[in-house]
Amino acid sequence: MSTTNSGPTRRPRNRKALILAAAMDCFYGSGYEATGMEDIASAVGITAGGLYRHFRGKQELLAAALLDSTEQLLNVMSEPDGLASLTRTVASFSLDHRSYPVVWDRETRHLSEQQQIEARQRHARVAASVGEVLQATRPGLSPKDASLLGWAAIAVLASPSYHRTDLPRRRFEDLLQHLAETVCRTQVLPATSEGAPKAPRKQGLVPASRREALLAAAGPLFAQHGYQSVSMEDIGAALGISRLAVYHHFPGKSDLLAAVLHRASEAKWAALVRDLAQSSTAREALERLLRSYARSTVFDHGAGVLLAVSERAHVPADDQEPLHRSQVDYVAEWVALLLDCRPDLDQGEARVTVHAALTVLNLLPRFPVVTDRAEATSDLVRIGLAILGIDDAVTA
Repeated sequence: MSTTNSGPTRRPRNRKALILAAAMDCFYGSGYEATGMEDIASAVGITAGGLYRHFRGKQELLAAALLDSTEQLLNVMSEPDGLASLTRTVASFSLDHRSYPVVWDRETRHLSEQQQIEARQRHARVAASVGEVLQATRPGLSPKDASLLGWAAIAVLASPSYHRTDLPRRRFEDLLQHLAETVCRTQVLPATSEGAPKAPRKQGLVPASRREALLAAAGPLFAQHGYQSVSMEDIGAALGISRLAVYHHFPGKSDLLAAVLHRASEAKWAALVRDLAQSSTAREALERLLRSYARSTVFDHGAGVLLAVSERAHVPADDQEPLHRSQVDYVAEWVALLLDCRPDLDQGEARVTVHAALTVLNLLPRFPVVTDRAEATSDLVRIGLAILGIDDAVTA
Protein backbone atom coordinates (compact mmCIF):
# COMPACT_ATOMS: atom_id res chain seq x y z
CA MET A 1 0.00 0.00 0.00
CA SER A 2 1.52 3.29 -1.06
CA THR A 3 0.98 6.74 0.37
CA THR A 4 1.09 10.02 -1.48
CA ASN A 5 2.96 12.95 -0.02
CA SER A 6 1.40 16.05 -1.44
CA GLY A 7 4.18 18.24 -0.09
CA PRO A 8 3.81 21.82 1.06
CA THR A 9 1.01 23.96 -0.35
CA ARG A 10 2.42 26.27 -2.98
CA ARG A 11 1.78 29.96 -2.67
CA PRO A 12 -0.30 31.19 -5.65
CA ARG A 13 1.67 33.40 -8.00
CA ASN A 14 -1.26 35.82 -8.15
CA ARG A 15 -1.77 36.06 -4.40
CA LYS A 16 -1.59 39.86 -4.38
CA ALA A 17 -4.29 40.04 -7.05
CA LEU A 18 -6.42 37.60 -5.04
CA ILE A 19 -5.99 39.77 -1.93
CA LEU A 20 -7.02 42.93 -3.79
CA ALA A 21 -10.10 41.23 -5.26
CA ALA A 22 -11.10 39.81 -1.86
CA ALA A 23 -10.61 43.22 -0.24
CA MET A 24 -12.93 44.86 -2.76
CA ASP A 25 -15.61 42.24 -2.13
CA CYS A 26 -15.29 42.59 1.66
CA PHE A 27 -15.39 46.39 1.56
CA TYR A 28 -18.39 46.21 -0.78
CA GLY A 29 -20.32 43.77 1.38
CA SER A 30 -19.57 45.09 4.86
CA GLY A 31 -18.10 48.56 4.43
CA TYR A 32 -14.58 49.74 5.20
CA GLU A 33 -15.18 50.43 8.88
CA ALA A 34 -16.77 47.04 9.61
CA THR A 35 -14.16 45.05 7.67
CA GLY A 36 -11.07 43.82 9.50
CA MET A 37 -7.79 42.63 8.05
CA GLU A 38 -8.63 39.18 9.41
CA ASP A 39 -11.85 39.17 7.34
CA ILE A 40 -9.91 39.80 4.16
CA ALA A 41 -7.23 37.27 5.11
CA SER A 42 -9.90 34.65 5.75
CA ALA A 43 -11.48 35.32 2.36
CA VAL A 44 -8.12 34.63 0.70
CA GLY A 45 -7.34 31.63 2.89
CA ILE A 46 -4.32 33.08 4.69
CA THR A 47 -3.61 34.39 8.17
CA ALA A 48 -3.82 38.03 9.11
CA GLY A 49 -0.06 37.91 9.64
CA GLY A 50 0.36 36.72 6.07
CA LEU A 51 -1.77 39.62 4.87
CA TYR A 52 0.37 42.13 6.74
CA ARG A 53 3.39 40.88 4.80
CA HIS A 54 1.75 42.41 1.72
CA PHE A 55 0.09 45.50 3.21
CA ARG A 56 0.92 47.48 6.33
CA GLY A 57 -2.70 48.24 7.15
CA LYS A 58 -6.28 48.47 5.99
CA GLN A 59 -5.99 51.97 4.55
CA GLU A 60 -3.03 50.95 2.41
CA LEU A 61 -4.97 47.90 1.23
CA LEU A 62 -8.03 50.00 0.35
CA ALA A 63 -5.88 52.41 -1.64
CA ALA A 64 -4.15 49.57 -3.47
CA ALA A 65 -7.47 47.87 -4.28
CA LEU A 66 -9.06 51.05 -5.64
CA LEU A 67 -6.04 52.14 -7.66
CA ASP A 68 -5.54 48.64 -9.04
CA SER A 69 -9.18 48.38 -10.14
CA THR A 70 -9.03 51.80 -11.80
CA GLU A 71 -5.79 50.89 -13.55
CA GLN A 72 -7.33 47.65 -14.81
CA LEU A 73 -10.27 49.63 -16.19
CA LEU A 74 -8.00 52.15 -17.90
CA ASN A 75 -6.00 49.32 -19.43
CA VAL A 76 -9.03 47.61 -20.95
CA MET A 77 -10.33 50.98 -22.16
CA SER A 78 -7.12 51.60 -24.10
CA GLU A 79 -7.73 48.58 -26.33
CA PRO A 80 -11.11 49.18 -28.06
CA ASP A 81 -11.44 51.16 -31.29
CA GLY A 82 -14.59 53.25 -31.44
CA LEU A 83 -17.53 54.01 -29.16
CA ALA A 84 -19.38 50.71 -29.57
CA SER A 85 -16.31 48.67 -28.74
CA LEU A 86 -15.47 50.92 -25.78
CA THR A 87 -18.92 50.78 -24.19
CA ARG A 88 -19.04 47.01 -24.66
CA THR A 89 -15.66 46.58 -23.00
CA VAL A 90 -16.58 48.74 -20.01
CA ALA A 91 -19.96 47.00 -19.66
CA SER A 92 -18.17 43.66 -19.42
CA PHE A 93 -15.64 45.06 -16.92
CA SER A 94 -18.46 46.51 -14.82
CA LEU A 95 -20.18 43.15 -14.48
CA ASP A 96 -16.89 41.38 -13.72
CA HIS A 97 -15.98 44.01 -11.06
CA ARG A 98 -19.41 44.84 -9.70
CA SER A 99 -18.09 45.91 -6.30
CA TYR A 100 -15.70 48.56 -7.62
CA PRO A 101 -18.01 51.58 -8.21
CA VAL A 102 -19.70 51.47 -4.80
CA VAL A 103 -16.39 50.96 -2.98
CA TRP A 104 -14.90 53.91 -4.86
CA ASP A 105 -17.98 56.03 -4.18
CA ARG A 106 -18.41 55.10 -0.53
CA GLU A 107 -14.93 54.44 0.81
CA THR A 108 -12.54 56.85 -0.95
CA ARG A 109 -12.94 59.31 1.93
CA HIS A 110 -11.07 56.85 4.18
CA LEU A 111 -7.88 57.34 2.16
CA SER A 112 -5.19 59.88 2.97
CA GLU A 113 -5.44 63.24 1.23
CA GLN A 114 -2.72 62.31 -1.26
CA GLN A 115 -4.32 58.92 -1.94
CA GLN A 116 -7.67 60.61 -2.56
CA ILE A 117 -6.10 63.00 -5.06
CA GLU A 118 -4.50 60.12 -6.96
CA ALA A 119 -7.72 58.08 -6.93
CA ARG A 120 -9.77 61.00 -8.26
CA GLN A 121 -7.21 61.82 -10.94
CA ARG A 122 -7.33 58.26 -12.26
CA HIS A 123 -11.11 58.21 -12.08
CA ALA A 124 -11.28 61.45 -14.08
CA ARG A 125 -9.14 59.79 -16.76
CA VAL A 126 -11.82 57.12 -17.14
CA ALA A 127 -14.54 59.65 -17.99
CA ALA A 128 -12.10 61.68 -20.11
CA SER A 129 -11.38 58.60 -22.21
CA VAL A 130 -15.06 58.24 -23.01
CA GLY A 131 -15.33 61.96 -23.74
CA GLU A 132 -12.45 61.80 -26.22
CA VAL A 133 -13.98 58.90 -28.13
CA LEU A 134 -17.34 60.68 -28.04
CA GLN A 135 -15.89 63.85 -29.58
CA ALA A 136 -14.35 61.77 -32.35
CA THR A 137 -17.78 60.22 -32.96
CA ARG A 138 -19.64 63.55 -32.74
CA PRO A 139 -17.20 66.22 -33.99
CA GLY A 140 -19.63 69.07 -33.38
CA LEU A 141 -19.87 68.31 -29.66
CA SER A 142 -18.12 70.80 -27.38
CA PRO A 143 -15.55 69.51 -24.86
CA LYS A 144 -17.87 70.43 -21.97
CA ASP A 145 -20.84 68.61 -23.46
CA ALA A 146 -18.67 65.60 -24.31
CA SER A 147 -17.43 65.57 -20.72
CA LEU A 148 -20.98 65.64 -19.35
CA LEU A 149 -22.11 62.79 -21.59
CA GLY A 150 -18.91 60.85 -20.90
CA TRP A 151 -19.49 61.01 -17.14
CA ALA A 152 -23.15 60.06 -17.65
CA ALA A 153 -22.19 57.04 -19.77
CA ILE A 154 -19.72 55.90 -17.10
CA ALA A 155 -22.45 56.26 -14.45
CA VAL A 156 -24.77 54.07 -16.53
CA LEU A 157 -22.08 51.41 -16.92
CA ALA A 158 -21.31 51.57 -13.18
CA SER A 159 -24.97 51.31 -12.15
CA PRO A 160 -25.07 47.51 -11.54
CA SER A 161 -22.89 48.10 -8.49
CA TYR A 162 -25.80 49.93 -6.84
CA HIS A 163 -28.44 47.20 -7.12
CA ARG A 164 -28.83 43.42 -7.08
CA THR A 165 -30.92 42.85 -10.19
CA ASP A 166 -29.40 40.24 -12.49
CA LEU A 167 -29.98 39.36 -16.13
CA PRO A 168 -28.46 36.66 -18.33
CA ARG A 169 -24.89 37.83 -18.93
CA ARG A 170 -25.15 38.51 -22.66
CA ARG A 171 -28.44 40.37 -22.26
CA PHE A 172 -27.03 42.40 -19.36
CA GLU A 173 -24.01 43.49 -21.40
CA ASP A 174 -26.21 44.27 -24.41
CA LEU A 175 -28.54 46.44 -22.32
CA LEU A 176 -25.76 48.35 -20.56
CA GLN A 177 -24.00 48.97 -23.86
CA HIS A 178 -27.23 50.18 -25.46
CA LEU A 179 -28.03 52.53 -22.56
CA ALA A 180 -24.49 53.97 -22.52
CA GLU A 181 -24.52 54.55 -26.27
CA THR A 182 -27.95 56.16 -25.98
CA VAL A 183 -26.52 58.61 -23.45
CA CYS A 184 -23.65 59.38 -25.82
CA ARG A 185 -26.14 60.27 -28.57
CA THR A 186 -28.27 62.52 -26.36
CA GLN A 187 -28.71 66.16 -27.34
CA VAL A 188 -28.10 68.34 -24.27
CA LEU A 189 -28.46 72.09 -24.01
CA PRO A 190 -25.11 73.50 -25.22
CA ALA A 191 -22.83 74.66 -22.42
CA THR A 192 -21.56 78.22 -22.73
CA SER A 193 -17.84 78.58 -23.33
CA GLU A 194 -17.44 80.54 -20.12
CA GLY A 195 -19.53 78.14 -18.06
CA ALA A 196 -22.44 79.15 -15.89
CA PRO A 197 -21.93 82.26 -13.75
CA LYS A 198 -21.48 80.94 -10.26
CA ALA A 199 -22.84 83.09 -7.49
CA PRO A 200 -22.16 81.94 -3.93
CA ARG A 201 -25.11 79.95 -2.64
CA LYS A 202 -26.92 81.80 0.08
CA GLN A 203 -26.87 80.25 3.52
CA GLY A 204 -30.64 80.07 3.63
CA LEU A 205 -32.95 80.09 6.61
CA VAL A 206 -33.04 77.52 9.40
CA PRO A 207 -36.31 75.88 10.55
CA ALA A 208 -37.74 77.40 13.71
CA SER A 209 -38.34 73.90 15.09
CA ARG A 210 -35.21 72.81 16.95
CA ARG A 211 -35.73 69.18 15.96
CA GLU A 212 -36.11 70.06 12.27
CA ALA A 213 -33.08 72.34 12.45
CA LEU A 214 -31.02 69.45 13.84
CA LEU A 215 -32.10 67.19 10.99
CA ALA A 216 -31.20 69.88 8.46
CA ALA A 217 -27.77 70.40 10.03
CA ALA A 218 -26.88 66.75 10.66
CA GLY A 219 -27.46 65.46 7.12
CA PRO A 220 -24.77 67.54 5.38
CA LEU A 221 -22.30 66.93 8.23
CA PHE A 222 -22.74 63.15 8.03
CA ALA A 223 -22.49 63.23 4.22
CA GLN A 224 -19.37 65.38 4.14
CA HIS A 225 -17.38 63.91 7.02
CA GLY A 226 -18.89 60.47 7.62
CA TYR A 227 -20.95 59.22 10.53
CA GLN A 228 -17.97 58.11 12.62
CA SER A 229 -16.21 61.48 12.30
CA VAL A 230 -19.18 63.61 13.37
CA SER A 231 -20.08 63.98 17.05
CA MET A 232 -23.26 65.18 18.69
CA GLU A 233 -21.20 68.16 19.83
CA ASP A 234 -20.38 68.98 16.18
CA ILE A 235 -24.05 68.86 15.26
CA GLY A 236 -25.02 71.06 18.18
CA ALA A 237 -22.25 73.53 17.34
CA ALA A 238 -23.68 73.94 13.84
CA LEU A 239 -26.77 75.45 15.51
CA GLY A 240 -24.97 77.13 18.38
CA ILE A 241 -26.34 74.75 21.00
CA SER A 242 -24.74 72.27 23.37
CA ARG A 243 -24.36 68.53 22.95
CA LEU A 244 -26.81 67.98 25.81
CA ALA A 245 -29.43 70.05 23.98
CA VAL A 246 -29.13 67.70 21.00
CA TYR A 247 -29.77 64.70 23.27
CA HIS A 248 -32.98 66.37 24.38
CA HIS A 249 -34.38 65.60 20.90
CA PHE A 250 -32.55 62.38 19.96
CA PRO A 251 -31.40 59.63 22.36
CA GLY A 252 -28.26 58.91 20.33
CA LYS A 253 -26.33 59.72 17.19
CA SER A 254 -27.58 56.63 15.36
CA ASP A 255 -31.17 57.67 16.10
CA LEU A 256 -30.46 61.09 14.63
CA LEU A 257 -28.97 59.50 11.50
CA ALA A 258 -32.02 57.24 11.19
CA ALA A 259 -34.32 60.26 11.44
CA VAL A 260 -32.34 62.03 8.69
CA LEU A 261 -32.58 59.02 6.38
CA HIS A 262 -36.28 58.48 7.09
CA ARG A 263 -36.94 62.15 6.36
CA ALA A 264 -35.11 61.91 3.03
CA SER A 265 -37.10 58.80 2.15
CA GLU A 266 -40.37 60.49 3.07
CA ALA A 267 -39.46 63.51 0.94
CA LYS A 268 -38.90 61.29 -2.11
CA TRP A 269 -42.23 59.57 -1.57
CA ALA A 270 -44.04 62.89 -1.11
CA ALA A 271 -42.61 64.14 -4.41
CA LEU A 272 -43.55 60.88 -6.14
CA VAL A 273 -47.15 60.96 -4.90
CA ARG A 274 -47.48 64.61 -5.95
CA ASP A 275 -45.99 63.93 -9.40
CA LEU A 276 -48.33 60.98 -9.94
CA ALA A 277 -51.35 63.04 -8.91
CA GLN A 278 -50.44 65.77 -11.41
CA SER A 279 -49.92 63.36 -14.33
CA SER A 280 -52.41 61.85 -16.74
CA THR A 281 -50.00 59.37 -18.38
CA ALA A 282 -47.09 57.21 -17.26
CA ARG A 283 -44.80 59.09 -19.63
CA GLU A 284 -45.76 62.43 -18.10
CA ALA A 285 -45.30 61.01 -14.60
CA LEU A 286 -41.79 59.78 -15.40
CA GLU A 287 -40.77 63.17 -16.74
CA ARG A 288 -42.14 64.88 -13.63
CA LEU A 289 -40.34 62.35 -11.43
CA LEU A 290 -37.07 62.87 -13.27
CA ARG A 291 -37.33 66.63 -12.92
CA SER A 292 -38.19 66.66 -9.21
CA TYR A 293 -35.52 64.05 -8.46
CA ALA A 294 -32.87 65.90 -10.50
CA ARG A 295 -33.78 69.22 -8.90
CA SER A 296 -33.27 67.66 -5.47
CA THR A 297 -29.89 66.07 -6.22
CA VAL A 298 -28.59 69.17 -8.00
CA PHE A 299 -29.62 71.29 -5.01
CA ASP A 300 -27.70 69.22 -2.44
CA HIS A 301 -24.97 68.02 -4.86
CA GLY A 302 -26.07 64.43 -4.33
CA ALA A 303 -25.29 64.54 -0.60
CA GLY A 304 -28.56 62.94 0.45
CA VAL A 305 -28.07 59.92 -1.79
CA LEU A 306 -24.42 59.60 -0.77
CA LEU A 307 -25.54 59.55 2.86
CA ALA A 308 -27.99 56.71 2.20
CA VAL A 309 -25.32 54.70 0.35
CA SER A 310 -22.47 55.24 2.78
CA GLU A 311 -24.03 55.48 6.24
CA ARG A 312 -27.19 53.37 6.41
CA ALA A 313 -25.28 50.58 8.14
CA HIS A 314 -24.95 52.82 11.21
CA VAL A 315 -28.67 53.21 11.91
CA PRO A 316 -30.32 51.05 14.60
CA ALA A 317 -31.24 47.52 13.52
CA ASP A 318 -34.97 48.25 13.75
CA ASP A 319 -34.60 50.97 11.10
CA GLN A 320 -32.56 48.95 8.60
CA GLU A 321 -35.37 46.95 7.02
CA PRO A 322 -37.92 49.81 6.79
CA LEU A 323 -35.36 52.02 5.04
CA HIS A 324 -34.40 49.25 2.64
CA ARG A 325 -38.01 48.34 1.92
CA SER A 326 -38.90 51.98 1.30
CA GLN A 327 -36.15 52.26 -1.33
CA VAL A 328 -37.13 48.99 -3.02
CA ASP A 329 -40.78 50.07 -3.18
CA TYR A 330 -39.79 53.52 -4.47
CA VAL A 331 -37.81 52.06 -7.37
CA ALA A 332 -40.71 49.67 -8.07
CA GLU A 333 -42.96 52.68 -8.72
CA TRP A 334 -40.57 53.91 -11.42
CA VAL A 335 -40.37 50.40 -12.88
CA ALA A 336 -44.16 50.12 -13.07
CA LEU A 337 -44.38 53.43 -14.92
CA LEU A 338 -41.62 52.44 -17.32
CA LEU A 339 -43.25 49.10 -18.11
CA ASP A 340 -46.45 50.99 -18.91
CA CYS A 341 -44.48 53.09 -21.42
CA ARG A 342 -42.16 50.32 -22.65
CA PRO A 343 -43.98 46.98 -23.08
CA ASP A 344 -40.90 45.77 -24.98
CA LEU A 345 -39.03 45.46 -21.67
CA ASP A 346 -39.41 42.67 -19.15
CA GLN A 347 -39.35 43.27 -15.39
CA GLY A 348 -35.61 42.74 -14.98
CA GLU A 349 -34.69 44.92 -17.96
CA ALA A 350 -36.94 47.69 -16.68
CA ARG A 351 -35.31 47.59 -13.24
CA VAL A 352 -31.81 47.74 -14.73
CA THR A 353 -32.89 50.67 -16.90
CA VAL A 354 -34.44 52.59 -14.01
CA HIS A 355 -31.37 52.03 -11.85
CA ALA A 356 -29.17 53.30 -14.68
CA ALA A 357 -31.17 56.53 -14.89
CA LEU A 358 -31.20 57.01 -11.11
CA THR A 359 -27.46 56.36 -10.85
CA VAL A 360 -26.80 59.20 -13.32
CA LEU A 361 -29.01 61.54 -11.28
CA ASN A 362 -27.40 60.41 -8.03
CA LEU A 363 -23.74 60.64 -9.04
CA LEU A 364 -23.29 63.46 -11.53
CA PRO A 365 -24.47 66.38 -9.33
CA ARG A 366 -21.36 65.83 -7.17
CA PHE A 367 -19.08 66.89 -10.01
CA PRO A 368 -18.40 70.29 -11.62
CA VAL A 369 -19.28 68.74 -14.99
CA VAL A 370 -22.90 69.22 -13.83
CA THR A 371 -22.74 71.88 -11.12
CA ASP A 372 -20.99 74.34 -13.46
CA ARG A 373 -23.77 74.12 -16.05
CA ALA A 374 -26.50 76.76 -16.20
CA GLU A 375 -29.20 74.20 -17.06
CA ALA A 376 -27.99 71.30 -14.93
CA THR A 377 -31.45 70.03 -13.98
CA SER A 378 -32.78 70.15 -17.54
CA ASP A 379 -29.66 68.41 -18.86
CA LEU A 380 -30.08 65.58 -16.37
CA VAL A 381 -33.76 65.24 -17.24
CA ARG A 382 -32.95 64.95 -20.95
CA ILE A 383 -30.31 62.31 -20.24
CA GLY A 384 -32.70 60.46 -17.92
CA LEU A 385 -35.49 60.44 -20.49
CA ALA A 386 -33.08 59.13 -23.12
CA ILE A 387 -31.96 56.30 -20.81
CA LEU A 388 -35.56 55.35 -20.10
CA GLY A 389 -36.20 55.32 -23.85
CA ILE A 390 -39.14 57.71 -23.77
CA ASP A 391 -37.59 60.77 -25.40
CA ASP A 392 -36.54 61.77 -28.90
CA ALA A 393 -33.60 63.99 -27.85
CA VAL A 394 -31.18 61.46 -29.33
CA THR A 395 -29.17 61.83 -32.51
CA ALA A 396 -29.43 59.23 -35.20
